[in-house]
Amino acid sequence: MHSILDSESFASTYQRLAGVRLNPRRHTAASALEHSEAVAASAVALARANGCAEDEIRLLGDLGRAHDIGKVTGTARPERSLEVLRECGIDEPALLALVKWHDTNLPWFLADSRGQPPSDKAWRRLAAEVDVRLLCLFMVADRVDAPPGWRRNAPLTWFLDQARSRGLVSGLVLDVPGVPGEVSAGGALVREQVGARELLVIRVRAEGYELPKGGVEWDELPEDAAVRELREEAGLEREDLRAERELGHLDYLVGDDRHLKRVRYFAMSAQAPVELGPLPSRTRERRWLRQEEVADVPLVSDALRPILLAALEDPTQ
Repeated sequence: MHSILDSESFASTYQRLAGVRLNPRRHTAASALEHSEAVAASAVALARANGCAEDEIRLLGDLGRAHDIGKVTGTARPERSLEVLRECGIDEPALLALVKWHDTNLPWFLADSRGQPPSDKAWRRLAAEVDVRLLCLFMVADRVDAPPGWRRNAPLTWFLDQARSRGLVSGLVLDVPGVPGEVSAGGALVREQVGARELLVIRVRAEGYELPKGGVEWDELPEDAAVRELREEAGLEREDLRAERELGHLDYLVGDDRHLKRVRYFAMSAQAPVELGPLPSRTRERRWLRQEEVADVPLVSDALRPILLAALEDPTQ
């Protein structure tokens, strides 16, 4: 089965994506090349999970490598990617059509947010030019390195809901085993006391303590989400909170569909002594925890204990 990389012209142009840096609010990949390789692998995995034919699997893999090729010229516009592909001699109609429409969810979502939703005519044109089922699978794959995961990407989930409601897609498998579809972030704030370090934990549910945490928004860095959640759930009314080193992550299966959710935890710092504000309405209790208490304190998950111990370690020692 042939691949777009069989084209020497495209392959040499594709390698130039290694020098294209990406917005960290949109991608965890360091370069457009790393992103494209991850997207291609995810698109192929999703295609196989949905029982796609071999030519469709090849098409989505090629799309992963082709969709952002225009970034070698300094622009992310799909129109420029189409120009570069044609310059490389790539003229497969199905591939070019998917490149043209692959990022439609963002401008259509923004138009809908302004009260100017895409018309029925626009949706009919889309469905006439591309296989919407393959397009939706690719849009999910394109978020494989998005900091919040695809499930927290508002333009994407809006597009998927619209496509389903219009009867254009149904019954798609949109999660790849081992890849989190949703990412949250939590903050571990430590204060220095005489002879000890103390970690702030909260109790929201009856069964035990945890670190403040919550979902990462679709245009937000995980570190910023950890700071925001620490303020909101622990009641810290201050502006000098800062996320530092990452302590690790925990994975859970959640929801009726049992999809993978990842929570990334960050050590937090403040420039001045910590003073707690009023107890937030959804938080039952706050507690400062010392290292010797970690082994026995009831937690919402025992898997959280190594994260707490890592937070209490003195990074200067």
